[in-house]
Amino acid sequence: MTNQPAIPAIILDCDFRSQSGIIQSFGRKGIPVTALSSKEDCPAFHSRYVTKKIQSPSLDNGEDKYIDFLLNLPEKGVLIYSNDPCAVAIAKHQQRLKDAGYLLTISDPILLEETFDKWECYKLATSLDIPMPKTQLVESVNDIFEAWDTFEKPVILKGTTLAGGMYHKLTKKNQIEECWDRINKTVNHQAYASRMSRIILQEWHQYPMTDNWSCETVYDPNSQAAGFFTIQRTRCSLNEDGTYSSRLFAGHFAPCPELVEKTKKILSEMKWRGFAHVEYFYVPNKKAFMLTEVNPRLPGYSYYPSSAGFDMAYYYYASLTGIPFNKPTTFKPSIYLETFHYPGDFTSGIIHILKGNISLLPFLNSYLQLLLPGKQKIVDPIRLDDLFFSLFTQIESAKWFAQKCINYLRRRIFSR
Repeated sequence: MTNQPAIPAIILDCDFRSQSGIIQSFGRKGIPVTALSSKEDCPAFHSRYVTKKIQSPSLDNGEDKYIDFLLNLPEKGVLIYSNDPCAVAIAKHQQRLKDAGYLLTISDPILLEETFDKWECYKLATSLDIPMPKTQLVESVNDIFEAWDTFEKPVILKGTTLAGGMYHKLTKKNQIEECWDRINKTVNHQAYASRMSRIILQEWHQYPMTDNWSCETVYDPNSQAAGFFTIQRTRCSLNEDGTYSSRLFAGHFAPCPELVEKTKKILSEMKWRGFAHVEYFYVPNKKAFMLTEVNPRLPGYSYYPSSAGFDMAYYYYASLTGIPFNKPTTFKPSIYLETFHYPGDFTSGIIHILKGNISLLPFLNSYLQLLLPGKQKIVDPIRLDDLFFSLFTQIESAKWFAQKCINYLRRRIFSR
């Protein structure tokens, strides 16, 4: 485009899928993209749409160092934060960043910490009559023993500020001490200790993999939503033991007014600003959608909604730069598949097929959707107009897959 906007999109942590998934959306509109990453050579740096690439500190190495680096960048623009810890750090320092010349919109930091803290979210949701699985904060193994008989089984133990797939499931009382030790090791691990996670006990509800849902939205500085995009999973990522995790490997847009209303209700109560990725699941025997968590960020599969007509990152950019846009209300039928993206559906799928956690035929059937007419097909991370990005993403995936295979063979050999 010839009339290139002067204000760049400053995208933090571009080694994350959520961040690399919006680069093409900006680039195709002629918006300059400055990509930051603590990784020296992440795939996003090879995108044809990246105007500038900058190696940044990692937030894991210190919040002050991270923020100071941003404050001292010579060029400012629309700042797009990444994961939950990044969102909280940006929210805490948002006035300093704005004073330095950045454009951004995000909720109050105390609100955000309460939002992605699953215990605080549970208390708020239940006060609004939004169903969530029964939950209790536990501070010792004795708390679990005391609460045991009041919970339907199975139950899970998980951290209040860790990703949804990081939990330990138990069905018998004699598993409590072992699971307590395991979840403590998880929340106190060096990689997660900075999140200062507490531990909750939560009922586990049975539901098919296809009853995993999410609602994507973005709110402007005046707490007005640009729209809502609801997604139903065909297949999601799996944990080591075969239980469901939250990553979308195959899915489709499915209109769900009930989830939109629930999302509006809780975000309105929070006077929300910025991105929101809200997760639910449907419990057939209770005939109810249950809220899982509210995340103040783009989804990992951000490339899907942006390509399917709900361009969240652009709406965020436009609301801050004064560019008018039409708020979407309807969307064409579409399906999403993740293939070789690290650690992608295809590579992880092979591993879980070998482990017996998923069957080969349903796995292949989801790929056959690409042959069905009448729907837009979005395959991540394939970008036909950004081939170097696609190539380097798949090189990263191949490295990961090879290492997983080596580790698996080592365990098999040395376990004999």
